Amino acid sequence: MIGAIIVTHGSLGQVLMESVEATLGRQTSVEIVSNEQASLEQIVERVRPHVSDMPAVLFVDSCGGSPYLACQTLLRSHPSCAVLSGVNLPMLFSFFTKRDKLPFEELVKVVETDGHRGIQLVLS
Repeated sequence: MIGAIIVTHGSLGQVLMESVEATLGRQTSVEIVSNEQASLEQIVERVRPHVSDMPAVLFVDSCGGSPYLACQTLLRSHPSCAVLSGVNLPMLFSFFTKRDKLPFEELVKVVETDGHRGIQLVLS
């Protein structure tokens, strides 16, 4: 199974997962990590125990923020992982409904595309 590690500012990751599970039900192989009151090195150490040799997607909230930088650091030593920034509900719904159906490389591309599709501008 392809795992998910959601690394965000504050409690955003927890709130996103609560919304996912309210819709899709309980999910397995998912970890939530917050950057709350942590240095970059401390975030790396919070994430490290959840990264293994199994494929995993590290979802982060914003490109360039401390969660992103921490995951980029870990990515260098874990080639079976990918980092996706801009985590949103459509992206997570896509991941959790497709992770058992698609190979890793295809899954991360589809999840990225679905995350973009979830962003719509509506003007009056």
